Amino acid sequence: MVTLRLTFERQLKTLGSDLLRLAELVETQLVEAVRALQQRDFQAARRIEAFDATINNLRYEIEEQCYTLLALQQPNASDLRRIVAAVSIATNLERMGDHAAGIARIALRTEALAASIHLPLFTDMARLAAENLHQAMIAFEKHDAQLARQVVQRDDEVDALHKRVYDYLIKTMMENAAAVEYATLLLWVSHDIERFADRVSNICERIIYIVTGTLFEPRSSTAL
Repeated sequence: MVTLRLTFERQLKTLGSDLLRLAELVETQLVEAVRALQQRDFQAARRIEAFDATINNLRYEIEEQCYTLLALQQPNASDLRRIVAAVSIATNLERMGDHAAGIARIALRTEALAASIHLPLFTDMARLAAENLHQAMIAFEKHDAQLARQVVQRDDEVDALHKRVYDYLIKTMMENAAAVEYATLLLWVSHDIERFADRVSNICERIIYIVTGTLFEPRSSTAL
């Protein structure tokens, strides 16, 4: 019985390590996609778009691990929360990878456009979103519900930058008809970064669930 438990613990540890690896890859994808857009590095954008298939495959591998553990082991309540939450976390990470790949695809669409708009705020947004994901996965690794709550609260900073970008781009389109197509694409970039950050909050909800056994939506400081 002790041997079975030790084997199960090793499997759970492997599952956790794979989630951390997936998060690290997704974090890099976002930062590099925004960099490719800002620097008009279309070769890098193509690599980022292609790498999304690797993200997808790792997510499916993690899900398969979870289903195998549920089918072949007898997890207690705490273990069950970890496994079920891992499926949700992996799904959110894969979709965050989709947002990064979406930015890379938008970068490629700008290649044929004559107009160009450089928005340094995108770098700040991506940095904040990536740092929030990094902190969320530290909370996951350390089972730190309080840190997870703090990460959710920091999502407001990304939302504020998204609002600034939106207002700037709408104003730009009103004042310069030639920039409308480019500005419209950049609105989608801002949306992708903002949604990436929102999914970090989803992950934090699951971390809190793992630690406390309570499901709720800590979407604002009033929920904390």
